[in-house]
Amino acid sequence: MRKVWLLLFSSLLVIGFTNASADVAEPIAQYQFPALIDQEVPEQVYSKINVAAQDVPKPYTDRCHTQQNLTQSIAPCTYGNLKSKTTIVLFGDSHALSWFPAIERLAIAKKWRLLSLTMSSCWPADIPAWNTTTRKIMTNCKIWRTGAIKRIGEEKPYLTFVAGTRGFATLDAQGAVASGDNRLQIWQSGMTRTLTLLTKYSDHVVYLGDTPISQLVPADCLEKNRDSILACATPVAKAVSEDWLTSERDLAQASGAIWLNPTEWICNTDPCSPIVANFLIYRDGGHITASFSKTLETPLWQTLSAILATSAP
Repeated sequence: MRKVWLLLFSSLLVIGFTNASADVAEPIAQYQFPALIDQEVPEQVYSKINVAAQDVPKPYTDRCHTQQNLTQSIAPCTYGNLKSKTTIVLFGDSHALSWFPAIERLAIAKKWRLLSLTMSSCWPADIPAWNTTTRKIMTNCKIWRTGAIKRIGEEKPYLTFVAGTRGFATLDAQGAVASGDNRLQIWQSGMTRTLTLLTKYSDHVVYLGDTPISQLVPADCLEKNRDSILACATPVAKAVSEDWLTSERDLAQASGAIWLNPTEWICNTDPCSPIVANFLIYRDGGHITASFSKTLETPLWQTLSAILATSAP
């Protein structure tokens, strides 16, 4: 698998990131990946399918991840080397939390202290969080977000990793559920406010692009289709939104943040495979498994360290 990552690095180091000093780039082109070759589900994956839903990041189990409509966790939520003078932060919603295993692995390798600040369905953008199930505003989201950003300001971290889902719902100025360009503009304004603060408080802000999604729950599908991973794959056109990635990239560029595009770390065939090597990628339609997330520490740090090296004074 390491050879696969190295092949990806050569292209990602050129086109997979941006920062404030980069020229304005063209919209991200539609991905053209080679066809997925069908195969049966590897035994190492199939034997763990029944527990895939429980393959979650540590902050779920130690109650550091704040749940919807519940009070903020009062636990320290610090990991890695707790005595380190270098702190890094993970901030955002549950899509941000999906990165925890990779970032914790980085913190341990570098002997850094990691502070995890995440909340379900509370995206990092400074916008109202509309709960589509209860059809109510999540009032505690704004409280949590404000507190989390204040904490980051107090910590003054070396790195702040921030991420959020593109599948959010919010309200416009008239109190109606926003859609289309209006929804995008509300998000852009709110995310700009957030990134402006984070870049003020952190040495480096790393905006992680939203990950590809699955149209179904792969574990359920693969259990019924052991002879065909292709039956449980998701077309790239459904898994990836180039328009959304372009919006994230451009906003990061304008705000002085580093943007990393993880798309090809997770999907590099069409349709997108539910499995890479002997890892099940997803535990549900939108969240990657903790086991797979750990493997992303390699491309994450290889790409980011190259950027940090070129931006050093």
